[in-house]
Order: sequence, then C-alpha cells, then structure tokens
Amino acid sequence: MKSKIYLIKILIVVINIVVVWRLYDICIVNHEKYEYLSSITNEKIIESNTTLRGRILDCKGNVLVDNKGIKVLYYTKIPEIKLSEEIKIAESLAKVIDLNDFRVTDLQINEYVYKKYKTDIDKRINKEKLKKYNERKLNENDYLNYKYSLITNEEKTSISNLEVYIYNLMNSGYSYQDKVIKKNLTDEEFTMINEMNLSGIRVDIDYVRIYKYDTSLNQIFGSIGPITKENKAKYLNNGYKLNSIVGVSFLEKTYEKYLKGSARKYKIKSDNTLEVVDEGKKGNDLVLTIDIDKQIKIDNVLKEEIINAKKSPNTKYYNGSNIVVSDPTNGHIIAMSSYEYNNGALNYNTIGILKNSYTVGSVVKAASMSTLYKYNAIPGDRVRDACVKLFSQNEKCSWKSLGIINDIDALAFSSNYYQFLGAIKLSGMEYKYNMKFNPARDDFNKYRDYFKTLGLGSKTMIDIDGEDVGILGSMISGDLLLNLTIGQYDTYTTLMLNNYIATIANGKCRYKLKIADSIVDESSNKRVINKDEILNNYEISDENYTRIKAGLRKVVTNGTAAYYMDKKYNASGKTGTSETFYGGANTYTKSFIAYFPSDDPKYALTIISPNISYKNSTSNYKYPINSKLSRKIANILFEN
Repeated sequence: MKSKIYLIKILIVVINIVVVWRLYDICIVNHEKYEYLSSITNEKIIESNTTLRGRILDCKGNVLVDNKGIKVLYYTKIPEIKLSEEIKIAESLAKVIDLNDFRVTDLQINEYVYKKYKTDIDKRINKEKLKKYNERKLNENDYLNYKYSLITNEEKTSISNLEVYIYNLMNSGYSYQDKVIKKNLTDEEFTMINEMNLSGIRVDIDYVRIYKYDTSLNQIFGSIGPITKENKAKYLNNGYKLNSIVGVSFLEKTYEKYLKGSARKYKIKSDNTLEVVDEGKKGNDLVLTIDIDKQIKIDNVLKEEIINAKKSPNTKYYNGSNIVVSDPTNGHIIAMSSYEYNNGALNYNTIGILKNSYTVGSVVKAASMSTLYKYNAIPGDRVRDACVKLFSQNEKCSWKSLGIINDIDALAFSSNYYQFLGAIKLSGMEYKYNMKFNPARDDFNKYRDYFKTLGLGSKTMIDIDGEDVGILGSMISGDLLLNLTIGQYDTYTTLMLNNYIATIANGKCRYKLKIADSIVDESSNKRVINKDEILNNYEISDENYTRIKAGLRKVVTNGTAAYYMDKKYNASGKTGTSETFYGGANTYTKSFIAYFPSDDPKYALTIISPNISYKNSTSNYKYPINSKLSRKIANILFEN
C-alpha cells in the first residue's frame, strides 16, 4: 500500500514538473512564437471577390484580353457589430460618395429612421397602444406602422435617401457575403474613405476584362461573372466562394482553372478595420494559336467585301460570310472571322462558325470521290458527262456539259453526273435511264461514315464550348443519296469544312482543331496544356490520294476556281454552290475550301457565304465574294 502511495506522489511530481516546464516554454522561451500562433488561430480572414486573371495572348505574345482595375467599395459585416455602428457607417459614407440611379421606398425610409431614433420614438408610444400590442389585440405590422407614424418631420429630414440606400445595401443578401456599395470610386472618395477607418469597410481593386483589339474573335474569348446556380456545387467543391467571379462562357470558362488567380486576403483587426495580409496571385496567361495581325487584316477585308456585296444586285438575303484559316499540319486555328450585316451595321458573328451549319454544295466532292475509291465504285476513266433520270424524278445534271471526263476532271470541273453514277454503282446497281433506284440506309452510312473520318458530320473537338455537329437528313431515297454526294442534303459547319480540307491537305490524319495552346506563369515559364491530337487517320491509298490532290490542284489552275488565287501560291481547292432557302426565297450559298502551297501545305482556308444571291426573274447575278476574299486572304497570309 505504501509503495502505491509513493508511486502516486512521484507521478504527481513528474506531472507538475512537465506542466511547469511547458508554462516556462510558452511564457518565456518561445513566448513570441506561441503569441503569433494564437493570433493567427483567432484571426478572422476574408477574401476579395475578384482575382487578377491571366491575360489572353496571341501566338506571338500580343495581348488580346487584359485586366483593368477599378476601385470598389465593399462592406463586410463584422460579427457582433452593433446597429448603431452600422448606422454610423451608412451616415459617414453618404457624406463622401456619390451614387446615381438609386431609389428607396417610403417603407425603407421609415424603417431606417426608426432604427436610428428608436429611443426617442419609443418614448412617444401611447400606453393604450402598447397595452393592446402586449395583449395581442394589435398585430406586429399595424404596431410598426403606428410607430412609424410617430416619426417627426425633423427626424425624417435629418437623414438622406443615400444614407438609407447604403444601409440597405449593407444589410442585403446573406450576412456573410461582401456587399458592394459602389464601383468605380473616384480618387477623392478613395482617399476620404481610407481616412475614416470604418469597421468592415474596405476599398478593393476589382478587375474587369478589356479587349485590346476590335476583332470578331472578341465574341469567343467569353465573359466572366458570378457563379451560376447550376454550377454552384462544382465551384464550391473546388474552393471557390459563392460570390467569386469566374469564367462563364467560351475560352474564359474552358480555361478557368488556368486563368483564375488567388484572391487578396484581409485580416479583421481588433478595432474591426481591415488589413491586407496577402496580396494574392495573378492567374496564368493563356497563349492562343491565333495570329492577331493576320486576324485583324482578314476581319477588315471581310467587312469591306460584305459592304460591297450588299451594294450589289441579288443580295437581299445575304447577311455575311464565315472564314476559318488553320495550319493543316497540326490543327492550330490561325484566324476565324464572321460578321453579320444588320441594318447597315456589322456585328460579330464568330459563334456562327461553331453553331451554324449549311448545305455546302460541291466542296464535298473530294470526300465523295474518296468514298468511291474505298468501295471500288469509280464510274470509269472516260465518261461522257450527261444527266441522270430516275423513275418519277426530274433529270439531274451537272452545272454544264463537261464532255469526256475522268475522276480528276470530275473534281476539277465539278461534275454532278460522275458522282451520281458512282453512288448508283456503290449501291450495287448500274445506271439505266428512268431506273427505279432505292438504296438502303447502309449506302447512306457508307458515305457518312467515311465523310466523318475527314471531318464532315463529326465534331472538330475545338476547345470552345457550343460546337454544333450539323444536321444529317433522316429520310432515304435514291434522289436524296445523289444529293448527299454533291453536298445538297446533310449540313456542315464552317469548322467542319476547315477540318476536312486540312485533313486532305496533310494526307495522313485528321487533327482536332484548337485555338488555345499553352500557359505562361508569373515566372515566364511556358507549358503546353492543349496538346496537338490526331483524331483519326485518312484512309486512302497513295495512288488514290495522288488523284484527289491532282483534281483539287486542277480546280485552281484551270477549273472552277481558276481566278480565286494568285498562281504563285500554288493552291489546291474546291468550290461549291448549293440551293438553299431563306425567308421563303430560293437562295444560293457559295463555299470555297483550299490549301496552299500544294506541295507543302501551310494554310487551310474555308469560306462560306450563305444566301449570297436568290432566284428572281430580273437577274441571276452572284457577287463573286468568295473569289475576292480568297485572293485577298492569301496575300495577307504570305505577307512578311
């Protein structure tokens, strides 16, 4: 028993020694360390709403999208702040800031005046009224209105509407949220507010995006804004605040995780004023594949030609054209431009390049011919161009009689007849005049599946939200299969056409298209974040590919695009005209695709001009906008 007591005494002594040593360590040896740890543990830290986002640059480092700082007056409700203090803040701010276009209601005025002068007003309450209220013979709302009626005119005129408005801003929404009192503070307002040292009040620098160039690309850079309701959970799970400003569309949204910076942090001091403890960090710069010098020049020639076209006959339904230029060796977008003509004004329509699809006419014939090669359905080496007549259908012919042609000539001079014969042969039949032709859905799929490997009817996988895939016709018939082979059935976007001609240009594979390539951090370190990617191979024999190239080259040397480009650029391409409809009228849509130089392609070009003319009884004139644009664009691309 005595030994147990002895052990307990020893244990008590040891514990006391440890406690004393610990107290000595905390209070004497490492006093400053523990004082600091205690302070940061009990500190209340708040963050700014906006961050300094990374810039958006072109491929040469030119700044396309930058930040502009604006002074914003914020109020953050401090825990346990008194009503009288908040009223004092509102009163003080109303004396030094100007706000326009605000309004307050009579109820808001009464509520504020009552809170400010509550002690005096409550002294005027009639005892009978108070008794009725306590006995619940007078409801809360009526009792409040009664108290508001006791407000004197002197009390009402002693406050300003601005004071009321500021107070209501301070107490709107959730209590933990920062409240914006005023944006774009003047330097004078900024100085006076800083001198006041008001509780919970801070002037922060918020950033807005500014566009450095007037270019149609501005539309796809996207915008920033508050977190939307549907994305709330995703952002909160990734460490954002509910009132954070994020990328909400296009490139700003796609590359949010790279562009976002870290927020400035403030400590709430003991006197309830705020002190900056972390300045935050700028986001990464996003480097695009765009060449802004070429982009601006292409924008300008497009605007010029749209205006010229609208001055010409038969352009009643024409509203603008789409242009895409890419590098066929890797899928990098160099320029993309689209404008829409509306009552004399030209508006950005670059989103239309992603979303709007068209029947594009004979530009698809290189894909159709490639399909015929795959299925050994080439009509022959010497075919006399003519018309096809199917049972119960009108004759279907080429745009003119082309004489004796082979596959290369059929591409160069755009024979419809040659494609029609090939489609019938692919379906396992031989053409006879007035024949019944009922192809299977599998025959449509043979074309469509091969078209997709070239980019027609499949997404280009460009890194911009909202890309459309066009429309595949659902009905099948002999006449519709023939239409499919000449670009008069399914619809394709401008991006798809560019992906298609770029795939033919490199002759090996289809790359995904991309507009962003890499990021640059604060230390100027560059890192590729969107790698070049092969989507699929171009399945064609060397012999047949040589013939496709020969046909497309002949289009530009002495075929349907003989005047589309200066011969020194050694271009290959294909023109297309489709019969379309707009506003109840029969219209024509013109398309052009090209790559150049033919022997070492550096550029893939696509132009679509929807509804450039329409059928009418007075004129069949079609303004040659695609040829004018292609000549000018080629000159721009090869400028030093």
